[in-house]
Amino acid sequence: MRQGWDPIRGCVLAMAVVGALAMGCSAPRPTGYTRFPETLPPPTESPTSATIASQAPTEPRPPVVAVPEPPPPRPAEPAAQVPQTPPDDREPWTPIAAWCRSRGLPSPELQAGSRAVKIGGITHYLGFEPVDQGGAVCIHPLDRIKTFEPLLQAPTWPEPRTVILDPGHGGSQAGTRCLTGNRFEKDFTLDWALRLKPLLEARGWTVHLTRTNDLDLSLTDRVLAAETLQAGLFISLHFNSAFPNTQARGLETYCLTPCGMASTTTRVYADDLSATHPNNRHDAANLVLARRIHRHLLAATGTADRGIRRARFMDVLRGQNRPAVLIEGGFLSNPDESRAINTPAYRQRLAEGVARALE
Repeated sequence: MRQGWDPIRGCVLAMAVVGALAMGCSAPRPTGYTRFPETLPPPTESPTSATIASQAPTEPRPPVVAVPEPPPPRPAEPAAQVPQTPPDDREPWTPIAAWCRSRGLPSPELQAGSRAVKIGGITHYLGFEPVDQGGAVCIHPLDRIKTFEPLLQAPTWPEPRTVILDPGHGGSQAGTRCLTGNRFEKDFTLDWALRLKPLLEARGWTVHLTRTNDLDLSLTDRVLAAETLQAGLFISLHFNSAFPNTQARGLETYCLTPCGMASTTTRVYADDLSATHPNNRHDAANLVLARRIHRHLLAATGTADRGIRRARFMDVLRGQNRPAVLIEGGFLSNPDESRAINTPAYRQRLAEGVARALE
């Protein structure tokens, strides 16, 4: 021990250094969700569930369904149920126009070098850019399997018909701020779900909500609610933002990216093409559900078609053991769309669009 060294003071200094290092090593929080700058004035009063209820339809609300206690953890799924390795790149690419004609499908609108393709008038995004081979536009074999072959399937609904509606955000996780009206994404998603619930129940569905008020709810809890209730479908409701870009507008519907394909959207996250997740067992059913909902929402709202997209960073989709989609019902950063979303009539049209899709 050196002369004059105080052991108690030395311990205090060491603990301070360790704490400072720990704070310095924490990873920055991704910035892809709440996209408005902090310079905007805060709302004078946070919207409450009573405010939302006052703008909802006049018919009485169904009683809140309590989520039961979760069952004991399930045993791990056998490895055989994990999606198989995607086709080898050496497999011949498919001349897609001829392939569609041979199966009675509408000829797609696509071009070499662009991942955007219109199928039956609806925009989809491929995992790989098509290529021109001898004058014919050809697609990657995995795009044929994961995007075009599901078009041959008719939609089927689970029995019993049980669906989880997931109003995005809630509580301190407000989501993005509406450009007009000084309200938040969390308020609009809850109102959308409350409007949709009775419409689906009238069509024979049993409907549960992950939240029925302004509640903080983790992504893990949202997945657990669907698992606890053994829901047949999972639909997450959101609104979009591109701020400071105020021109972006339109509807997007997401499902999980299949193994081996590149995602349409990554935000600030790495896109591991080799990753597989529980929901990848439902790749085809995810796309069938997304396409049906997207088509009916476009018809109900008349908004711009930004396409059926794929992403693998969305935890609320990755862990689902059922067909699952996430809907972005419009841009709160666009002046025109934010004004529309701020009206009960537009949110009712969004609810009716989803309800018609599940008839």
